[in-house]
Amino acid sequence: MPPSPTLTPLPSRRLDPEELLSELLPEDWALPLTKAGLETLEDLYDCAASLGSTWHRSFPGLGSRRAIALMEWLRDYGQDIGEITPRFFPAGAQKKENASTRLADTAFDPLIRPLEEINLPEPLSGAEGINRAPAIGCSLSANNDLDAIRTWLNARAGNPNTHASYRKEAERFLLWCLAEKERALSDIRADDAAQYLRWLEDLGRLEENAFLRKWRLPQSRWIGPKNAERATAAWKPFNGPLSSSSRKNAIVVVRQLFNFLKRTGYLIFNPFDQVSPKVPLLKGEGAPQAFADRSLTDAQWKEIVSHLDMLPEGLPRERMRLILMMGKSLGMRASEMLDARTGWIVRRRIGLTVRNAIEIVGKGSKVRRLPLTSEQIGIIESSLRARGIPGLAQSDPQTVLLINLGRGRNPGGAMSRSGLYRVLEGFFARVADEVSASAPMDAAKLRASSTHWLRHTFAVQALTRMSVNVVQAAMGHASVATTGRYLSPEEEEMSEAMSRMKAL
Repeated sequence: MPPSPTLTPLPSRRLDPEELLSELLPEDWALPLTKAGLETLEDLYDCAASLGSTWHRSFPGLGSRRAIALMEWLRDYGQDIGEITPRFFPAGAQKKENASTRLADTAFDPLIRPLEEINLPEPLSGAEGINRAPAIGCSLSANNDLDAIRTWLNARAGNPNTHASYRKEAERFLLWCLAEKERALSDIRADDAAQYLRWLEDLGRLEENAFLRKWRLPQSRWIGPKNAERATAAWKPFNGPLSSSSRKNAIVVVRQLFNFLKRTGYLIFNPFDQVSPKVPLLKGEGAPQAFADRSLTDAQWKEIVSHLDMLPEGLPRERMRLILMMGKSLGMRASEMLDARTGWIVRRRIGLTVRNAIEIVGKGSKVRRLPLTSEQIGIIESSLRARGIPGLAQSDPQTVLLINLGRGRNPGGAMSRSGLYRVLEGFFARVADEVSASAPMDAAKLRASSTHWLRHTFAVQALTRMSVNVVQAAMGHASVATTGRYLSPEEEEMSEAMSRMKAL
């Protein structure tokens, strides 16, 4: 009997749906998943969601222990990816003793409670806050800060994941105002806002005595076990120190809250307007890798298209052209490419014009509509003709756009995720072989490329032409923070400036 797999610590930080498994997981964990065509955390989540408790059996070499560890990891740090329920875990998995059960006898902290249990004392309600605007110009019916926060959540948190994320940050900040500063949220000024970021930097990192020399309440009042039930005494707003990305997210969300309260006339000013949006890296923290680093340059793309055009005429070439188009010019996920049907191609009124469009059924069955150019329609039509289908108008709406080409278990049927992964990996490897002599660094990047690099390339190019919110909608991102990780304007400006400097 082979030895049980050693469970390796996984990154203890907030996870992004687009992050690559190959970069996050130990090689022996990632390999069974990537060989089968999974690339990102989102792919892993979607697979487990569709297959249920037996999902790990599709990946020989992974094992149930690692499957359990992965699902616990996503549950703890994957709030932006999706909810992990018991059906994601292998049948018979031993559930860990819930932290709230272990601490059931812990006394309730009367001050640090979840948002739904907070009762604001009159002096801290914000009804008379120094930042309150005259009621005559306020478009909210809120009479106090807690009501105003609830109105903001209902107005701006459009889906459950966003609602949970926004609630958490608003809850943390409100509790900090009440318990640490002993002020109403409507009494907070710019210097208080700056202090909040310093407090987040210290929380969970300083020795208790050092922390108490700077701040009023001990860290033990703020930090508790992960996943404690909100209604129990074990619940705390934090479960440890925040990473740089989590601190940045905290400031971004609270700033958005104050913007809303200012624009609706509830508050006079936003105290975070004068706080730098840049969150410094603390000792031992490294800058997270930008998604832009995993995109292809114009020169690399030119080599890809050149190699594609030299392939023999026929279905393999037309299918590859379609794959590249779907990823690079539409930003489709691998799962969306595989699910795509001819019925997704429609005629719709966009603005004042009736145009061709594709209605992509994405994560969570959410549909996003993207316009299609005549060139893109031509690529789809050419692929269909190569299969003996005259065109879109003559096809069954359930006709898949990508099919197997006679190998594997389902020749002529829908292409599999592993099949898509292998086909694209082989194509990029052949392009890399062609350019390796003249451009070895480009060749190395091409060999590392995969289906998700096409989506990254779409995002980077789209952000040079569209606002981040438009690109967020085009890519189907739940959070604009994910889309923002493709932006690297400071690096680009630095690169251009330093390229004009002499070496000696």
